[in-house]
Amino acid sequence: MRLILKEKKDIKETEVEIRFQEMDAEVENLISAVKSAHDRLIGIKDNGDSVPVSFSQILYFEAVDRYVFAYTSASVYKVRNTLYELEEMCRTRSFVRISKAQIVNVNAVRKISPDEGRKLRLLLANGETVIVSRGYVGDLKKTIGMKGDA
Repeated sequence: MRLILKEKKDIKETEVEIRFQEMDAEVENLISAVKSAHDRLIGIKDNGDSVPVSFSQILYFEAVDRYVFAYTSASVYKVRNTLYELEEMCRTRSFVRISKAQIVNVNAVRKISPDEGRKLRLLLANGETVIVSRGYVGDLKKTIGMKGDA
């Protein structure tokens, strides 16, 4: 694969053209990455300011006391969506539900370790750890390719 980048000052928005001989997994992954690069969610800072947050920056979502928070390496944002809504929004992205209260970005996982009670412990890119509940271990394994569909 060759990558060609050209800066053009006279265009109003960024354009991406993908040329391929055959639609294969590599091309599909590239298309998915380009599409997800502009997908954003509105996060609310502690001071009340609303800011767009890219899904690719989000390490995980967590529901705490009737609120849902998006955690990035640098900040925590309150979001107006429920975990169920976020789970649906993230279905085509690299996110998976790991407990009743959390959804994790599998691209942010740096290490997977067994934990007591058939749970898993995930080390994330920012050094935090989250626990995968027993009932969600299969979903995580399937998402990251550790387990077949059967």
